[in-house]
Amino acid sequence: MNPVASYFKFNPTGAFSVDWYIGKRCNFDCSYCVDYLHDNYSPHVPLENMKKLVDTIYDQHGKNVFWSLTGGEPTVNPKFMELCKYIKQKKGARFVSLTTNGSRTAEYFKELFQYIDGITLSFHFEHMADRVDEYIDKCIQIENWRRDWNSTMDERSDFPNWDNGFVRKNLILRFMVYPGQFENVERMEKAFRDHGITNIEHRYIRPPGGLNSELLPEKKLRFDQNQEIMKKEEIVHSPQEIKIIETHEEKFYTENEKNTIKDLYKGKITDDKRKLKFWFEDEPGTLHSQDYHYNELNFDKKNNFEGWLCWAGVKHLKITPTGDIYIGSCHVGGKRGNIYDKDSIDLPIEPIRCPKWRCTDNLDLKVPKIKDWQYYHLIKDMIEWKDVN
Repeated sequence: MNPVASYFKFNPTGAFSVDWYIGKRCNFDCSYCVDYLHDNYSPHVPLENMKKLVDTIYDQHGKNVFWSLTGGEPTVNPKFMELCKYIKQKKGARFVSLTTNGSRTAEYFKELFQYIDGITLSFHFEHMADRVDEYIDKCIQIENWRRDWNSTMDERSDFPNWDNGFVRKNLILRFMVYPGQFENVERMEKAFRDHGITNIEHRYIRPPGGLNSELLPEKKLRFDQNQEIMKKEEIVHSPQEIKIIETHEEKFYTENEKNTIKDLYKGKITDDKRKLKFWFEDEPGTLHSQDYHYNELNFDKKNNFEGWLCWAGVKHLKITPTGDIYIGSCHVGGKRGNIYDKDSIDLPIEPIRCPKWRCTDNLDLKVPKIKDWQYYHLIKDMIEWKDVN
């Protein structure tokens, strides 16, 4: 099968997506999280500065924006809840989601959930392996609150009823599947499923030193100003270095653990909202589609879009903890400005040709992509969607 196009199914309105690392401060120190994204001492970004960014995005894209808030650990910022209120209640954003390590109390998350649409709670076993029962109880409390909220919304005839899942609260429980922790994963998942929770993800981990996408921004591939010719600023690995890195990745999990991960991805991913739609051309003019979960793509190494047209920068951007703006975690094209200097922001208005052989970030994977312009009709509605209200 020849893949020719892909897009994120949970974005029928073609919303602009913002992947915002609102700060570096984190109360965890996971070995697989790169240093430039977290520490335990960086100052919190002031609320007024964060509001300026929200205003800038709102002025350009209105309400049709997916806000993905992460860190560091965003909930350690004492003004984080006020930021969420501003984005959702003041600006009316389409969808606001949080990715968190879940270290705050259940009461905190229940209050916060009033002002956002989705929570992805990640389990980082390097820091909570001895707190499994605490996390099980906390997640069940949050889930019970979510169900009560959604039930109340369903009864209100005056409340918007989006067929695509907006408004109704969404909770994802994400296992960072760390080697040696599979028994804890199994025990926690059983407790959640016994409670009726099925929105569960399993993310395999690229070990420290692997070929991941989160290298320092200044070490990224860069285009010239016309977005056409690659400058030779990329990291160059010798064949020996690549072999060492790939061997390191290969040995991170035992063979039994790798088979278990394959089983988790094979036929067990039921959450349709987390999937990408892929279009394939079997023969000229004959197309069919198939769904893939983004975690499945990464694990199966089906994430090579080199040479494809990608709308990163046009429909998506990433903001680093220092406020620097890139078109995605790939950092292709280099820095495109900073959130604290509106005049410096220079995002592309046309798709770029992807120069990378592996797209590893889940939000980058969600960006619409086509192999060439002849397949544009497959994603046209998402790219050109207009709010008629």
